[in-house]
Amino acid sequence: MKIKCYSLIMLLLCVSRLWLQAQTYANTQTNGVTGLCLLCGVVDPGNAVNANREDYSAFTITAGLLGVTVQQTLIFPAASTTGCDSLVIGIGSDNALLSVNLFRGVTIQTYSGNTPNNDARVVDSSILRLLHGNTRAAVILNPKQPFDRVKITLSSSLLGVLDGFRLYYAYYDSGTPALPVYSVPQGQVCGKQLLPVSNHQPGIDYRIHAKYTAANGTLLKDTAWTVKDNDTIAVPGVAAFMGATVNVSVKTVNPFTGCSSDTVKQVYHLGGTGGLPSVDADSVTICQGGYAFLHAFSPQSTDMVVRWYDAPVGGNWLGAGNYFLVIPDTTTTYYAAGAFTCEYPEREPVKVIVQTMPVPVFTVPQETVCDTQVISIQNHQPGVNYKVRVFHSSYLGPVADTTYYVLNDSHIVIPPRLAYNPLEVELYVQALGDGCASDTAYQTFLQGGFAGPVTVDQDSISICAGDSASLHAADPRSAFSAIRWYDAPSGGNLLFTGNTFIVHPSVTTTYYVTAGFECDYPQRKPVTVYVTPCATQQTLLAASASKTIALKVFPNPTSGEVKIDSKEDFSGAMLLVFDLQGREVRRDRLSGNTFRLEGANGLYLVRVVLRSGKVYQRFITLQK
Repeated sequence: MKIKCYSLIMLLLCVSRLWLQAQTYANTQTNGVTGLCLLCGVVDPGNAVNANREDYSAFTITAGLLGVTVQQTLIFPAASTTGCDSLVIGIGSDNALLSVNLFRGVTIQTYSGNTPNNDARVVDSSILRLLHGNTRAAVILNPKQPFDRVKITLSSSLLGVLDGFRLYYAYYDSGTPALPVYSVPQGQVCGKQLLPVSNHQPGIDYRIHAKYTAANGTLLKDTAWTVKDNDTIAVPGVAAFMGATVNVSVKTVNPFTGCSSDTVKQVYHLGGTGGLPSVDADSVTICQGGYAFLHAFSPQSTDMVVRWYDAPVGGNWLGAGNYFLVIPDTTTTYYAAGAFTCEYPEREPVKVIVQTMPVPVFTVPQETVCDTQVISIQNHQPGVNYKVRVFHSSYLGPVADTTYYVLNDSHIVIPPRLAYNPLEVELYVQALGDGCASDTAYQTFLQGGFAGPVTVDQDSISICAGDSASLHAADPRSAFSAIRWYDAPSGGNLLFTGNTFIVHPSVTTTYYVTAGFECDYPQRKPVTVYVTPCATQQTLLAASASKTIALKVFPNPTSGEVKIDSKEDFSGAMLLVFDLQGREVRRDRLSGNTFRLEGANGLYLVRVVLRSGKVYQRFITLQK
C-alpha cells in the first residue's frame, strides 16, 4: 500500500502517521453514463484504483447536455467499521488553477453494498481542500454510517467551466485515535508542569481534565481544557498550604471526526506552598544610613519559611527567615514570600522609607576675619537642629576642636579664637531632625592673627603744657607685629601705627596701645600723659628737691590702694598729699607701709616724712 501526505490548508495540515497506517484505499471500480451521450464516459478508470497515486481516471462529458451524468464508483476491499472513519478523495482537472466553484457539478455519496447511505454532498468549500499550489484538491468527508464504496458523479448541466475532471484515488482511515502515552513527574513538584506525550502525531488534539485535592481532602480545583496539536500538555499549578494531589485524565481527540480515545489517568503531587505571609507593618521609616529589621510570619504554621525578594515576581532572592535586616540607601520595597517545598505565588510587600535630611547650605567669608562670625543656614526648616564642629589650626598644627549644637535656629555663631598667628577655621555642619541626621556640610575660612599683649616703657608720663611726649610700646614676641595706638580702650579711633608715638596733648590724656597682625589683640594697654602747668610742678619739685628721696610704690597708676616698696617700717610717718595746684589735700599718720589714695582721678604728689627726718616723695596717678 502506497502512503501519501498532502498539506491541507487550515483544517487538515498533515495526514498523521497514525492515520496513514490505518488507510484503506479503494482497489476496484465501476463506472457508467446516465443519459444520451455517445462521447461521454470515464477514460482510464483503473487509474483511480491502482497503486500509482499520481495517475487518474478522466471524466469525459459534453457541456450543455441535459440529464447526462458520468459516474465512477470506487470500491474498498473492506467496509469501514465505525462512524469515526474519514473519507478522502483525490480530484483535479485540466484547468491550470483550481477553485471551489469549478466543482459545483460534482456530487459524492457513500454506499454500503448497493444501498446508498443517503449522504450525497455537492463539492463545496466546506469539504474541499486545495492542494499542490491549487492544481489538485482533496474532498474530505466524515460519513456517519459504515460504507464500502463511494460514487463520484459529474453532471453536465452543472459542468460550468470545469475542463477534464480527474479522479486520482479514494481512501478511508480509522478515526479512533490511539491512547495517549504521557508521563507525569515523580516526587513533589512545584507550579505548572509540562507533561510530554511520547506518541503524539501531527494534527491530534488532547482533552484534559485535572482535579487538585489538598492534603486534608479538600477539593481545591476541578478544571478541563483542550490542547491543540501539541506534543506537550501544560498543567497549571495551584497554591496549596501543605501540598496537593493532582489527578490528570487525558483523551486523544481526532479534531476532524471528533472521535476520541479512552481516558488515560495518572497522578502526581504538588509540594506545599505555605501561604501569603503576615507582616508587622507594610511600611517602615528609617533615617538615611540606618537599618530596619523586617518581620514576616505565618499565623497558621511556625514551620513556614519566609523568603525575601526585591521584586513582586521573579527578581533576586535576598535572604530567608522571619526577620530580615536591611540597610537601604534609598526608599526600597521588599517582598516576603511563604514557602515549604514550593513557594506561594503572591508576595507581601514591605516598604522601607529612607528619610533624608537636606544637607545644610551656607556660605563663609572669603576674606580674612577678626570678629565674631554669624553663619546663616539658607535652607533652614523650623524644628531642625544642627551639630556644629569648629576646628582651628595654624601652620604649627591643631589649636582647638570644638563641637556644639544649635537648636532650632538658622544662625551659627563662631566667636574669634584668640591666637597669635593666623588660623584656618574648618566648619562642619550636620542637620538633625526627627531622629535623623544629614550628611555633613564642610567649608573653611581664615581668621587673622591677634599677636599678643604689648609692653610699654612707662604707663604714665607728665609733661608741661605745650610740650610733647614720646610714647613707646613693643610686642615682646615678635618685631613683625603692628603696634597700633587708639583713643579708647575698645573701638575708638586709630591714631597711629608704630612702636614710638609722639603726642602733643593740651590736657591730660590717656592713650591705648595694642599689637596685632590682621587683627588687634583685644586688650589695650593704657598710657596716660599728664599735662600740668610747669611753674606749679617746678615749685612742688623744688620745695625740697635737695632733701627728698624717691618713694617707691606700686601699683602706679592705682585705683586707690598704694603699697610702699621698702623694708623700712613707715608706721607713724607723716603722709602729705598735694594736687597739681600745690594744694595740700591730705595730712595723716601712716599705720604701716600701705595707704589709700582718695579723690578725683589725676596726678598727685605724695610726700612721706619719717620721724627720723627723712623725706620721701613720688607722683602717683589715681585712676579708678
